[in-house]
Amino acid sequence: MNNKMLVVALGLCTLSMGCQKSQNSAAELMDQTSSAVECVPGSQKLNTEGLQIVGAASVQKGEVVSYKLNQSVACDSSEEVIWKVSSNNEEGVVGDSLQSTYKAPGHYIVTAQVAEVPQGQAEASRKAQALAASARSGLQTLATTTVVVSDRVVLVAPQVSEVGEKITAQLAIPADTRIYEAIYNFGDGSANVSSLTPVEHTYASAGNYTISVTIQGNNGSEGTLTQAIQVLEPEDEVCNFAAAISGATEVEKDQLLNLSIYMPACLAAQIGDIKWQMGDGTSYDGASIGHRYAAVGEYEVTAVLHKASDNAVLFTLKHNVKVVDGEGGSTGNPNACSVQGQTRDSQSAIYKERLACGTDGYKENSYRDSVKDQCQMVAGQLVWNEVSRTKDLVSEGSCQGQSCVLPDGSKLADGGSKVFYSSQTPAGTCAEASQTRSCANGVLSGSSTHTQTQCFNSCGTFGVHGTVKAGVVIGEVSIPKVCKFGEAGIVDIFNQTATQTCNDGTVVNSNTQQGSIKTAGVCPTYKYSATEEFSTCSADCGGSQSRVFKCTDGENKVVDNARCEGQVAPTETRVCDANPEAVKREETSVATEDANSSQQCPANQIGVVVSTREVTTKKVYACVDHKVQLADTQVTYGAWATEKYCRDYVAHRCNHDSLSNSQAAGRYSWMVKCQDQLPLVKEFLENFANVKAGSGRKLSGNASARNLYASFMNRAYSPEKPWIAPTSASAPCTMPSTAYIATVCVSSCATPEQLVLAQEAGSAKMKYVPFIDALNQKYGFVASLQSAQSMGSKAVSKTKVDQWVTEMLDTDHNILIFKMKSGREIKVTTNHTLVDSKGYMRVANEFKAGDDLVQLGGVLDQIVSITPAVHSGKVYNVFVQSAETHKNILVLNGYLNGSAFFQNDGAKELNKSLFRKTLIRGAF
Repeated sequence: MNNKMLVVALGLCTLSMGCQKSQNSAAELMDQTSSAVECVPGSQKLNTEGLQIVGAASVQKGEVVSYKLNQSVACDSSEEVIWKVSSNNEEGVVGDSLQSTYKAPGHYIVTAQVAEVPQGQAEASRKAQALAASARSGLQTLATTTVVVSDRVVLVAPQVSEVGEKITAQLAIPADTRIYEAIYNFGDGSANVSSLTPVEHTYASAGNYTISVTIQGNNGSEGTLTQAIQVLEPEDEVCNFAAAISGATEVEKDQLLNLSIYMPACLAAQIGDIKWQMGDGTSYDGASIGHRYAAVGEYEVTAVLHKASDNAVLFTLKHNVKVVDGEGGSTGNPNACSVQGQTRDSQSAIYKERLACGTDGYKENSYRDSVKDQCQMVAGQLVWNEVSRTKDLVSEGSCQGQSCVLPDGSKLADGGSKVFYSSQTPAGTCAEASQTRSCANGVLSGSSTHTQTQCFNSCGTFGVHGTVKAGVVIGEVSIPKVCKFGEAGIVDIFNQTATQTCNDGTVVNSNTQQGSIKTAGVCPTYKYSATEEFSTCSADCGGSQSRVFKCTDGENKVVDNARCEGQVAPTETRVCDANPEAVKREETSVATEDANSSQQCPANQIGVVVSTREVTTKKVYACVDHKVQLADTQVTYGAWATEKYCRDYVAHRCNHDSLSNSQAAGRYSWMVKCQDQLPLVKEFLENFANVKAGSGRKLSGNASARNLYASFMNRAYSPEKPWIAPTSASAPCTMPSTAYIATVCVSSCATPEQLVLAQEAGSAKMKYVPFIDALNQKYGFVASLQSAQSMGSKAVSKTKVDQWVTEMLDTDHNILIFKMKSGREIKVTTNHTLVDSKGYMRVANEFKAGDDLVQLGGVLDQIVSITPAVHSGKVYNVFVQSAETHKNILVLNGYLNGSAFFQNDGAKELNKSLFRKTLIRGAF
């Protein structure tokens, strides 16, 4: 076996409280003997795949139980079998079989290891080497069996499972008890199961559930038994949840109760701390514990298993203990043992140590001690005595709290910060050249160019700190000037200069003095200037008038005319209007405008709009450019008298104009041919060239695809009627002037009251709503199957709606009314698609009475009758934004059915098996 060890385990579970003797150790619980199995030298090697333990599944207190493997270990091989009862990690028994007599009710795990040891050695030596190999190797669980030692009926089921894992629940029944009926309920909404044999079940969702079984039997065996179970999400790093508490469920007061956690090696490698609560205020750590109860009563023991990676709680195990009065109660050493020389292994709780590292840093490592105890005689009493302890590293922490070495060699503590500068005399401000560099666990943040601890601000464009400039103009000085007319305020302006120095961002002046002239003062000159004053106009429209001129200075201020002595004032005249309102008049006319060409309907609508309106024209005559002439024309438009023939632009199911694919392609070809002769058709083809609906279908001449097609209405009738356009390119290009394109068409199937599982905007929950409500309220999502794995799952996914589909007009439809064995009813058109019991998608008219429809969760519902009927009105369906088959399987009235996809692009999927698994009648 290539030095590998193969392990099988037998879980022995009981909740009975009928035993009166106390329990001290696994050796006292059973009489262990290893019996030789006769075999033939050279026989076939052990087949590890089907290896199991053979033994009774339920026994009574005091009954002898024999355990052996279902395959013999070859005589000439190097294999030995090591048997253990997992109650206190005691040393195992080597042999081909194991016989045990259980003296106390309890839950016991029996394991069998197959170890390879060297051949040609004495039996004692081989057994010793097998035990040593077992201690070094982790146990790998290949099989488990539950054995209950009880004097009353007990429900046996696991306490922990995971989603998708199959579990078994069964009853352990005493020999003198007979059960007539047992009804199981697994607490997840699944149907009750009546069985007197073990029942298998699989949970589809994580959560906490209660398994209950109601029983009827003799000896007072009536009532309901319960067992809590925690169902976890699957985790790749955890191999399975085959873990249990092993030990007695009944013990005498003050007697030692040994309990231990059994788990396979693959799970044990993931577990860190195990925290025990004994129900009496006492707590322990470790995989195995010993405890004495000081008072009679019933106690619930819990063991919480924590992950080694992050100390998170993985799951909790529970164990009920009944403490009874005994005759030989002892308050002796709780560390007592029973068989000298026996050994047991245990682990301490995880603890931490801090070590120095890096620059002034530290790290915290996690350790756990592996302890080996041996049963030794001390002061005349057998007690467990520690013989070895090994410190094992569980995880090594990273180095934390390191200081940073600064550019000048000093240190900055972890978490500290300091301002550095890229230069002592930067061209800008020190704030611009600064950077706060922080120390985070030995790493100094920021740029390596910022190393200076002192800085002086510059003076902007003047220069950096310390710059000196002489003869800098810093201002000006004004000196009064004398003019001819004694005008005041005229000055000569001279520059003022100084020597300037930049000192930490501030320019400092020194040696201030008068410099060169900057601006020479100018005495004012005078002239005649035009004013805004004119003489009186000579006529109401088209007269004349003269401008008034006055003497002004250089700033255009009016002064005494004496200063303009010797100058002649200019002469300026202009045309003017004395009273233009006197010549103003109006002329009004009214006309009617007819909009002969069609107008586009509003956005997202299709059809035609025809309008007329009244137009009023008013002409105003006035004095313009000094002449009486037309000054303004005002046109006022009345409201359009509009007749609209528009509808929302959505794909409809057109029962009044139903075409095949080839007919739809022919109509498209006719429209393309005639578009230049029929402007309304050309406008539609140009404006809706790329129109799409329902998962990408669009107008096309391809007769092999499921495409949209245009449908016409005639507004000459009241109410309006369909105009059936040609379906052949050879047809003439003629159509009534009152005809227009009203919609585009696809197919749909369900009647309005049918319930679809959908989700409205703003809501987080799916709910059943009538199809017509889902369409009118524009529900954004519908429930579809989560995967194509199996139609037996209740899991659904939220799938986005592409388009809700309905009729444009109310018409008569042939439908089928399905009456079901469950009492339910579903109404659909004859070509609607439904899922049958074998996982095929079939149209409704292919089903017959006696066939099955599939409800959500895989429950089959037999068809009692199918009745044809006529539905007057509209029918409905929906496209979703996916071409995957399982995304197009929706829930209608609780049954699995197809979206509009299967009547269009997905028609190729009809009568094909859509699932990897199919249902068998009665399986659910």
